[in-house]
Amino acid sequence: MQIRSYLPTVYYLLLTEYRIFKQTVLDKLIDVCIWVFTMVPVTIYLFPVFGMQISYGAFMIVSMAASAGIFEQWASTTTLVSDLEGDNITAFYLTLPIPSWLSFVARMIFYAFNTAVLSIGIMPLCKLAFWDYFDVSHVNLLAYLVIFMLTNIFYASLTIWLVSMVPRLERIGSVWMRFLYPLWFFGAFQYSYKALHSVSPTLAYLSFINPFLYVMEGTRAAILGQEGSLNVWLCAIMILLFSILCAAYGIARLKKRLDYV
Repeated sequence: MQIRSYLPTVYYLLLTEYRIFKQTVLDKLIDVCIWVFTMVPVTIYLFPVFGMQISYGAFMIVSMAASAGIFEQWASTTTLVSDLEGDNITAFYLTLPIPSWLSFVARMIFYAFNTAVLSIGIMPLCKLAFWDYFDVSHVNLLAYLVIFMLTNIFYASLTIWLVSMVPRLERIGSVWMRFLYPLWFFGAFQYSYKALHSVSPTLAYLSFINPFLYVMEGTRAAILGQEGSLNVWLCAIMILLFSILCAAYGIARLKKRLDYV
């Protein structure tokens, strides 16, 4: 098959990206750990003083594990936008003897790998550090692995989409504040869909167009149990759908932006 002839080129593309990534991976892991281990103790030990249930700590651990990829995704977005305005290695990738779409898919594979590396250890570490406060007796391992994989694919595709939407590097902060941050924060990061529905059914139904809702709800359903969460397999399907939409639209826009025929 012709696709097999492209694999060596894709392999070396991924290898090049990996060699760059491994130079900074330790710093990025430290950054993620600092973020998690400053927020989790607050939710576990301080929030109950203000009337919050102790179980909210486990709720937030899962939310942060599902969100960790956002920060690497944002860094990747910034780097890629900077590249388009500078050396434009991306344009060089399009001249390689592989289909143009495959060069972007290869980059997405690497972005998904990056976010997976940075987030996969969060929940095991939190379980060790906060043993009695993090109940994992309801874990559905198969469902979690599926959601975990799809979540990282989604973050990778979202990177491509965001890059295609940023006209220049100076505008990237506005994209974060006006688009990505509201979607994430109102994507059931600190609350469940069930809680939102009890307050405002209208807002709850509107949240169905927010992909982060399915990332958060799906991860929590797989780790903390299905009760009170959206169906985990529905979440998996919706994450995959949003990933395909973001990737297809983002790749089409970037090819047009780079004047690639």
